[in-house]
Amino acid sequence: MAAELEALLQRPLTWQISPFELLVSVQKWIKETRPTCLLHPHGFYVLLLKRTPTEEWRLHLWPRGERKLTGMPARIHTHDRHVESRILKGSLTNIDYDAREVAEGGCPLYLVSYQGDRYARATTNALQKSATRIQVDETSRLELHAGDYYRIERHTLHEALIPVDQNTITLVCMHGQEEGAVKVVGIEGYPGEIAFERNERSAEVFLAYI
Repeated sequence: MAAELEALLQRPLTWQISPFELLVSVQKWIKETRPTCLLHPHGFYVLLLKRTPTEEWRLHLWPRGERKLTGMPARIHTHDRHVESRILKGSLTNIDYDAREVAEGGCPLYLVSYQGDRYARATTNALQKSATRIQVDETSRLELHAGDYYRIERHTLHEALIPVDQNTITLVCMHGQEEGAVKVVGIEGYPGEIAFERNERSAEVFLAYI
């Protein structure tokens, strides 16, 4: 990694740096190193910037326009680590939820597993339907714009809503991993097991939006 970007990806320093400076540094790094990125099944790009035994730094890009989804279009999910994020361009709405088990109604709960390194090309991402059904209730909603910072506690159900009429880029740090299943609130009518791959692309796709 270029020394300049390495120096900027340090919590809490990163959250105090201007979005412009961060984007310029990432742009330079992409041009120098020509990394690859992954296209997420929900239609956004994921670029791994830095990984240590305790942290993962990623850049996410949602291009303007309708985004093609593959697999089950279920957006409410958890992470097994804390998520800190800064909006560098565009905007999004983050919604947190509480969940309770129900005997009837509600939604099926799926559990997530990765067959290999989730940043490696063609690693399979598998969703397994559990016997649990849950009802979710919104607890908070944050509308965030360029420069804003937010944090999601590990194992919190949440979803991010991104406008289709603008390009949105976020810088994300995931840390503090803790044991426990990663969960997705499913949708009726889908199979008990869903497997898909995240397709690899050149990270130069980011340069058109930075």
